[in-house]
Amino acid sequence: MLTSLTPDRWIFSQGDFTSRAALHERYGGSRMSGITPTTKSTHVFLFGMQHAPGSGWRDDGFYYYAGPCGLGTADWESHPANKAIETAWSRGRRLQILESPAVRRDRLWRFVDSFMLEDIAGELTVAHHPDRPPARYPLFRLRSIDSVTHRPGQLLPPGDPRYVDVRRVERCDLLCREARATPLTRERPETRLSKAFERYVMSQGYAVHRLGIRHTAGCSPMLTDTWIAQLDLLIEAKAGPKTTDDVRMAIGQLAHYTRHTPGVLRKAILLPAEPDRELIEFVRDMGADTIWPDGDTWCTTGRWSHLIGLTRHAS
Repeated sequence: MLTSLTPDRWIFSQGDFTSRAALHERYGGSRMSGITPTTKSTHVFLFGMQHAPGSGWRDDGFYYYAGPCGLGTADWESHPANKAIETAWSRGRRLQILESPAVRRDRLWRFVDSFMLEDIAGELTVAHHPDRPPARYPLFRLRSIDSVTHRPGQLLPPGDPRYVDVRRVERCDLLCREARATPLTRERPETRLSKAFERYVMSQGYAVHRLGIRHTAGCSPMLTDTWIAQLDLLIEAKAGPKTTDDVRMAIGQLAHYTRHTPGVLRKAILLPAEPDRELIEFVRDMGADTIWPDGDTWCTTGRWSHLIGLTRHAS
């Protein structure tokens, strides 16, 4: 049973190469199938050819993957590999996509990302033989679990890559319905606030990341809060008992971060409630904007509010 499996930690990052032999040795699964649930872990591997018809990233930010057609005269719905994709998320499995690059590197496969099924986008018909009916393949629309959407250049850092890198948000429960309703009792208020806002951001089709900034040799990198690359927006969240102190600290942190990240064009402080007018003006004078929740909506002083569906605060 899947529940008896202990999920192996996924050791690959986007763009990493690996052989199928090494992959299956660690995680299990068939070495011949293009779609294979693993036997030693909770991963489902999806292997694909780069630039294959119908597959790959699209402008809507989702990854499309063509599953196998039916066996014999059966429809593709009955194919066990397609069932493995459809039931992966409900069974606690992640879809791990690996592509064979256009230029092969000693039979190595490149890891794309970890996904969950968004929906079935339709069918892909391919005529393999002129005297036979075209084959029908399901076209799966997949959502990246950690980065949610993909845009060209999204993972490029807003600074010197020797010192700044883009990181996934470590809050993997952002897309978990159960976790939304039952926050951890020891969770920091800033974390809960960030998660709520990030879920909203993702619902608008934007990706959320963090930045790692290595400012001094021998020191651990500074980790920012939310980075939205598509808006060039860096956000620092604060939810302490004294709003004035929180704002002062956030302004200092944003100043330190942006000293090393010239590609950050917008800065904002995320607060749990609307601050007073003096603080709003102070934040604006420091070159940043303010964001806070208002019931089921979010408000901001930023002129970019319309880009992400926030309510513009008139002040």
